[in-house]
Amino acid sequence: MKPTAMTLAIAAVLTGLNAQADELETITVNADLRQTKEQDLPASADIKNSADLQDQGAIHFDDVLLKTPNVNYSGQSSRARHIQIRGIGERDEYTGAPNASVGFAIDDIDFSGIGMAGNLFDVKQVEVLRGPQNTRYGQSAIAGLINIQTNDPTDYRENMIETTLGQDQLKEFGFMTSGPVSSEKNAAQYRIALFKHDSDGFRTNETLDRTDTNGRDELTVRGKLRLFPNEHTTVDVSLIHADLNNGYDAWSRDNSFTTLSDQPGKDTQLSNAGSVKVEWNGNQNYTLNSKTSMANTDAVYAYDGDWLADSGKTVGTYHNDQQRQTISQDFRFISKNKIFQGTTDWVAGLYLSNLHEANNRTERYNYTLYSDIYNTDAGSRFDHQKIAAYGQLDQAITTKTILRYSLRIERNQQNFDLNTRKTGYDTSYGGGAFDYTLTDHFNPVETLWGGSIHYIHKYNDAHTAFAGLTRGYKTGGFNAALSSTQYVKFDSETLYNYEIGLKSNYKEYGLQTATTFFYMDRHNPQFDGYSYEPGGYEWVFFTENLDVAHNYGVETEINWQANKQWNLHAAIGLLQTRIEGTPVNSAFTINNRDQAHAPNYQINLGGKYRSPNGFYAESNITAIDEFYFDNVNNFKSKAYHLIDARLGYETKDYDIYLWGKNLTDERYATRGFEFDQYDGDGTQQYIRLGDPRQFGVTARIYF
Repeated sequence: MKPTAMTLAIAAVLTGLNAQADELETITVNADLRQTKEQDLPASADIKNSADLQDQGAIHFDDVLLKTPNVNYSGQSSRARHIQIRGIGERDEYTGAPNASVGFAIDDIDFSGIGMAGNLFDVKQVEVLRGPQNTRYGQSAIAGLINIQTNDPTDYRENMIETTLGQDQLKEFGFMTSGPVSSEKNAAQYRIALFKHDSDGFRTNETLDRTDTNGRDELTVRGKLRLFPNEHTTVDVSLIHADLNNGYDAWSRDNSFTTLSDQPGKDTQLSNAGSVKVEWNGNQNYTLNSKTSMANTDAVYAYDGDWLADSGKTVGTYHNDQQRQTISQDFRFISKNKIFQGTTDWVAGLYLSNLHEANNRTERYNYTLYSDIYNTDAGSRFDHQKIAAYGQLDQAITTKTILRYSLRIERNQQNFDLNTRKTGYDTSYGGGAFDYTLTDHFNPVETLWGGSIHYIHKYNDAHTAFAGLTRGYKTGGFNAALSSTQYVKFDSETLYNYEIGLKSNYKEYGLQTATTFFYMDRHNPQFDGYSYEPGGYEWVFFTENLDVAHNYGVETEINWQANKQWNLHAAIGLLQTRIEGTPVNSAFTINNRDQAHAPNYQINLGGKYRSPNGFYAESNITAIDEFYFDNVNNFKSKAYHLIDARLGYETKDYDIYLWGKNLTDERYATRGFEFDQYDGDGTQQYIRLGDPRQFGVTARIYF
């Protein structure tokens, strides 16, 4: 491939600055069906390795989401759980029947929709794959996949202690130890990592005279054990314990950091999970990988419904107890020898999983302005069984060109039971006392399929181009809380994703670039929304199919190791989305409008400097365009930018950093609602603010 004028210009500048640029690290993507170098992956992917995460000071995966092109999240909880990639994804989950659009896994354990456990202490890398990943991950990844891989055990001893102090009463402590259990050959290897985080949550509750009602109290403990039963077999055992006891008092009537709730909520998650991965190389034709995972989660999500003390207007609370158990088994055969006259590599697999979730919800609302009382007690049980067969062929057409075909067929069986009791007293329309029970049961079964065809051409060691068509899918479901039978069920969605991209690695200049253009055509597109029950004041959250939806844009990432001291990087996401339809809230019609939580641009620019004498400096800026909060109104966020910086001193034995986040103290929103609190003030607009400016210091010791 001939270099472009821009390439020659960049090369000239690089050569003039320093001819001794360091080569960038080669990264392997674990989320692919077979481990693949990032340079050879025919997909738009953002990979942040351990060094990147430590340089940024990222402690949770929500610290890196907004710095990733075309990735956004909804601030509906104390940590990011509801994620959007290229404008696709949920903003909340109240139904008790989870149906994620973005897959989320930690060490092969599924945490989709409950990503609060995504702590990044002692993590090997965070992989964000944009676009449908259904062949890799099934129906939970129509928009993309986030895969966290923690560090593996080592065959040598290493230990590390990390501590942080900062504003907002921030206190963190981390400890890691790794090594072989003995000095014998092929001895088992272990790794243990512990991380504790405490902070107040940047809110002042005037009613209770407290500053910690939105605080975070988080403990994560991970353990890994690597065994070598024989020369052909490796066994990796991973255990995760995540105990997050966070407050949830993030909303105020005046959209400030001062709250008035007299019953501040909570957002807790207690997860105990484990996985066993067995890799067997005893056959000359293939490698067998077996992955077994289990997870048990107990969570509480609660809040003060009117965000006020007992003011004589409205009083309300919401409380949900959630229990989720997941178990999965994946058998994967990966070829060693090519088939079809030595032209084709192959992968074949079988996947089985079961998700069980139980929710017990209580809602108490007293609209004293109208002398109305509404109480709801609901218990739901949800089971989702999946069984899937999948495969992939990599056919070498020439020495430089590969055609990749993939296919996944998945059977989804869902069982949902909901029992709801509503009691109250209604005088606003001349009514009186009521007490009734509703029972709903759904058990749909769907067989869905997805696949892809990719053309991959490796011009030379520097340039790899690809083009592909992917068919993604997502199961349908039900809105048991809706009284209108028209919207009780929603259909499965099918997505056709077209991509073309180029990845380049100019090793002599320390420069890597990747650019992907995409177009997504959504059929029966699923969107979530909210409204009031007809004739009442109770909120109803739902998912529905709208008429038309298209998402298209470009993602570009540049990483330039100019020399041994300087590294510059840029990540740019441009996104256009279109949606048409009439939501359940039929008073509002969408006509050729942007989709919710889909900003038109996301930009992250930054630079790092490392001096041979140990001095370190880093700064980056993230800019995000305005976006609609929901598809049931026209309420929008404002465009904003965030500036972070770190100064430090690094040695072989210890590091110390002074850091600042959101240095300009930008006020920005991560979630917004427009509704009437029924307190006499009419329809108002409310936002949940992101974190303000914060300074701190982090120290790390290696031994």
